[in-house]
Amino acid sequence: MEGAIEDYRNAARLQPELYEPHFYLGAALEAIGEVDGAIAEDREAVRLRDDLPEPHENLGAALADNGDLDGAISEFRTVIHLQPDNADAHLKLGYALRAHGDVDSAIAEYRTALRLAPKFAQAHNNLALALKAEGDLKGAIVEYREAERLQPDAASIHYNLGVALKANGDLDGAITEYREAIRLQPALSQAHNNLGTVLREKGSLGAAIAEYREAVRLKPDNALAHYNLGVALEKRGDSRGALDEYREASRLDPKDPDYRSNVDRVFWKLNQ
Repeated sequence: MEGAIEDYRNAARLQPELYEPHFYLGAALEAIGEVDGAIAEDREAVRLRDDLPEPHENLGAALADNGDLDGAISEFRTVIHLQPDNADAHLKLGYALRAHGDVDSAIAEYRTALRLAPKFAQAHNNLALALKAEGDLKGAIVEYREAERLQPDAASIHYNLGVALKANGDLDGAITEYREAIRLQPALSQAHNNLGTVLREKGSLGAAIAEYREAVRLKPDNALAHYNLGVALEKRGDSRGALDEYREASRLDPKDPDYRSNVDRVFWKLNQ
């Protein structure tokens, strides 16, 4: 990548009137996380060819990554003005709008993306996320299932469907989806944590503890997993082990009052 970046820089220096070197340089810098540099190159590409959608789309993505949602929304709207049938631009605009707090407009963009590209799995997934945020769990589950049908090997989609099914009271369905997410991506700590919680709710304490232990092994700074492991250990009668996990959760997230209060409660119980 470094060699390609140097080549693009040289090309931009030798032929400053061409947008392409700036365009590709911006994409390369974005790929390695140099967002400020990417934005500068994308802006130059836009200045040179304001009539093309691609430079605006790259600039919008870089601005979104940099937290400039207003700027990103403006660029994605320009892309759509220039290329109304660009499903990916509608998806990206929807993502920026949702991050900006305008969930209804985001839903409209995701639906437009799906009208243009009905088999766009990421658009189904993002629409489901937005519907869930609006409280439409049944609608979200329908969209997650379609995303899953189109992209069955995407662990994140199975995970998201598991979250929605759990919220809708379908614990067995949630277990199935979390397990599939873990099969596809064994290192997904949060899936182990969530699976542990559903198993705990169904009374399978031993299996729940195993999942929580795996969650904290994979991500030792996962405060919620430490806390949940503490809850499960305490339910099984291991108050000392629970205290250790509550303490670790509180150390990792000292602002959470539940973590601290459980430390105090179990410490008092052990020392009374």
